[in-house]
Amino acid sequence: MRIGGRPAMEQGHILGRGARVFGAVCCALLALLSLVWIGRDVDVTGGLPDLWWSWAGAPESAPESPRGTSLYDPVLVCVYAVAGVTALYSTAAAGALGAAGAVTILLRAPVLWTLTADWMQHIDQDLRNRALLFAGVGVTLGAVLLISVAAGRRPVDSAGAGYLLPDEQPPRRPTRGAAATGLVFLAVAALALAAWELRTAAVVGWDAYGDRLTGDGTTYTLLMPPAAYGKWAVAALCGVAAVAAARRAALSRPLGMTAGALVLGWGAADTSRYLKHEVFERFGALDTEHQLQVATGIGLLLAGFVILFAFAGRGGRDPVAEPLPRWQEPSSPPPW
Repeated sequence: MRIGGRPAMEQGHILGRGARVFGAVCCALLALLSLVWIGRDVDVTGGLPDLWWSWAGAPESAPESPRGTSLYDPVLVCVYAVAGVTALYSTAAAGALGAAGAVTILLRAPVLWTLTADWMQHIDQDLRNRALLFAGVGVTLGAVLLISVAAGRRPVDSAGAGYLLPDEQPPRRPTRGAAATGLVFLAVAALALAAWELRTAAVVGWDAYGDRLTGDGTTYTLLMPPAAYGKWAVAALCGVAAVAAARRAALSRPLGMTAGALVLGWGAADTSRYLKHEVFERFGALDTEHQLQVATGIGLLLAGFVILFAFAGRGGRDPVAEPLPRWQEPSSPPPW
């Protein structure tokens, strides 16, 4: 049978119910483990506001025990929460779970080498072992999410000949306007992050910048990837999401929202730090480079909001990919 001019087997793939539930459980476990570490750091720093300033790069004081979390952790908790709910109720289940798994591996894998490096040997062994176990579990669960998405996908028509439940419909592509908007702001965010990293490398020298990429002596929290690596990872994620948006791929929506959340997190951290240090009050007295840094922080904050808003909609209806109800045969005239 042909649907909408294409064979039924070409209508795309959906994620089976079992894979959806399993992915949601994995996301819940990842979020719970991150929240445990965040709770531990709240106790170490003396309160959530102090922990936020530590995440933002403006700590009130140095804690007695090393912090475990970084700015990435609250963002990842939000990503896991959204991905888990999406897995159960949305057509974008496969993309959301795949994006959550990919970003987990991207940000947790470097911790496996930084925690075992020589410059981390002064930290309490038991604390490092717990952080290493958490990172290993995170990478494993991220890989499991990707495998479950790949294994749990099935052709649309295998769910039943004809009518599909709303959460079993093929994933919707972004509308043209949303895709264009997301493409522009994702590309701008990627270029801004990459440009400032190249500027940092030029200022500190490539040898010192290599330490920022590997974390050698520059990593101050247990679960944070090396500073430069993290920025390049976010820039790369934005670039991949921008390419997907240019193709109006269904994956661009969850992938773009994941990248947008990370961009929003960095923008919020930079902007709040500038507010704390009253940088805006003396903006005119700053040199051009510092003015550009301040403008970039605000730009990332706005870009993150715009990206999330652009991809958060239901997406555009694809008449070719939408399966027809059971009562509507292609050869029969429409009922209206």
